[in-house]
Order: sequence, then C-alpha cells, then structure tokens
Amino acid sequence: MNLSNDRVVSANRARHAIYTLLFATLVCVGMLGARFICAWNFRFSGLIGNLLLAWIPFVLALLIRRMPSGGNRLRFWSALILWILFFPNAFYLVTDLIHTKKFGTDHIFRWFDMLMTTCFACGGIFLGSLSLYLMHLFVDGRFGARAGWLFAGGMLALGSFGIYLGRTLRLNSWDVVARPFKLVGDISALIEPQSLREVTAFSVTFFFFSLVVYTLVVSVARLHEE
Repeated sequence: MNLSNDRVVSANRARHAIYTLLFATLVCVGMLGARFICAWNFRFSGLIGNLLLAWIPFVLALLIRRMPSGGNRLRFWSALILWILFFPNAFYLVTDLIHTKKFGTDHIFRWFDMLMTTCFACGGIFLGSLSLYLMHLFVDGRFGARAGWLFAGGMLALGSFGIYLGRTLRLNSWDVVARPFKLVGDISALIEPQSLREVTAFSVTFFFFSLVVYTLVVSVARLHEE
C-alpha cells in the first residue's frame, strides 16, 4: 500500500482497519434494515447513500498510495482531485443528526433512531479520518511532518466549508461538473453579511470539531510507533 519514499503502513493494520470499517457499515445497514421492516417504510434511507459516499475518499486514498512513484501523472492528479471533492462527504454524515424531529416516528423508539443515526455518523467520521490520515502520511513522506499537518488542517477547513454547502445550500460533489455556474453563483451569494456570518461560524465550529476527532484518531493510530 505504500510507495518507496512514503511512510510505511503495515498491510496487516490496513487490512484490519478495512475489515473494521466494513463491519461498522454492515451494523449501520442492519440497524436501518431493521427499521425498514418494523416501520414498513424507507424513512432515513438517505443514510445509506451518504455512507457509501463516505467510502469513496477512503478507497481513493488507498488507490493513490498504491500508485507507483513516477507513474501516470494524469491518473494521480485525477484521483487526488476526486479525493478532495468527495472528502467532505465523510464528515457530512454528522449533520444528519439534525433530523431529530423525525426520531421516534413510525412507532419506532426515539432512542433507536438516535443511536442508528449516530452509528452512521461515527462510520462517516472514521472513514473520513482514516482517509485523511492516509493522505497525511502520503504528504508527510514527501515533504515532511509540518507539510503533512498543514495539508490535514487545510483539508479539514476546506471540508468544513464543503459540508456547509452540502447541508445548507444542498450542493454536492458532482455539482462541480454538473452545475458549475450554479455552484459559483451560490458561493458568491455567501459574501452577504448575514450569510457570511453563518458560513464562517459553521465552518470554524465544524473545523475544530473535526480537528479534535482527527487528532484523536491519529493518536490512536500512532500508539505502536516509537
């Protein structure tokens, strides 16, 4: 999984992380499936799509790290751009907790809906954190520890802004290609004082939330290092 001049990631540890994430995904899908059966409807089905989107940057990070040094530059930059575009989808799952008014509907226990949504949110958090950690190590191995942390912090900040665009303006990663003019227009409208205050407050708050989560994940991941 690592390139010759990259920091080494044990294949066994990487495999264990992937299996753990797959298990977590199955638990999430199982809880939602149980709700479908008990409620006899497909409320909260969007959680599955959001979780699948959270897998995309993780898979892209694995592919980028497998690319040979000095290989196809077009392939590398294409994968990197896609990773940047899809990275916010992982942490975006946290914002699904906003649907508290739907919890406890369809004769389902309110606590079940809360735990189920939190489970999906945790899955997104860890998929995003491990995806970023792989890219963090990628940059660290080439440009040093300071550059690695600057990259990680920059992506968390950019991702926080992207999450605001997704949750509030209902934009998504595909809009960069599908609706670029609408994307530019909606972002330009955020310059207004009221909108700028809200987007700044959200982005800064979410940045520190994601930074705390990410540093905790990195600390656990590096327990076995000297």
